[in-house]
Amino acid sequence: MTADRWVLVEKGSLATGARIVLDQLESRHLAATLRLRPGDQVTLCDGCGETAEAVLEVVDARRCEVEVVAVAQPPGDRPPRIAVGLGVLHSQAMDWAVQKCVETGVAVLIPLLLERSQLGARAAEGRREHWRRVAMQALKQCRRLWQMEIARPQGLEQLLSDMDDAAGLVADPAGRPLGEHRGPLPGMLVVGPEGGLAPREQQLLAAAGWPSVRLGRWVLRAETAAIVGAAMLMAAHEARGRG
Repeated sequence: MTADRWVLVEKGSLATGARIVLDQLESRHLAATLRLRPGDQVTLCDGCGETAEAVLEVVDARRCEVEVVAVAQPPGDRPPRIAVGLGVLHSQAMDWAVQKCVETGVAVLIPLLLERSQLGARAAEGRREHWRRVAMQALKQCRRLWQMEIARPQGLEQLLSDMDDAAGLVADPAGRPLGEHRGPLPGMLVVGPEGGLAPREQQLLAAAGWPSVRLGRWVLRAETAAIVGAAMLMAAHEARGRG
């Protein structure tokens, strides 16, 4: 594949022989940044597991067009489905967490509206589309085939209701190491915002049967804990899958 020429396209648009008009962001990147020309090859990705080789037919910073040459078969094995509920952070930290969750392989990122979250419900909902764009660009950078879902910002009560009595894990420096967790391994991790979970939130999760897990020797920043925890949880799922 053309490693430095991944292009994002709409879901369902990949078919051999199809002619696709790229959006302005992708067109500008190919025409102005990479300075490609008609006849150059690119790799298309729809974020749903499919890629395709394509040839540039029209190159313009406002509107590039490609023709699909061959669609690749999606791989048969998908990574474990890991979800992270992260207390909403300030802009730079939240963007970083979104990027790295994509690179780590997180399937769903749930922005949590907690007592110590750094944005309110309205502001967080207003940032959701921005986080989605950040996630899609991170997908292209790391060559991931499946996009990460950005769920609607929600409170802890809504999250617990949506889980339908299924328990997840809670990142907590006072918890037990993840390796000591026994029984079915959850695919959901909750990480509090800067300052951690409030006592009422800790009690709510404990009452729902969510164990606390320690992610290392030291206290981590919230955005770091989300990435480290996701990577550890994914590795644990993969290890059990091989066992």
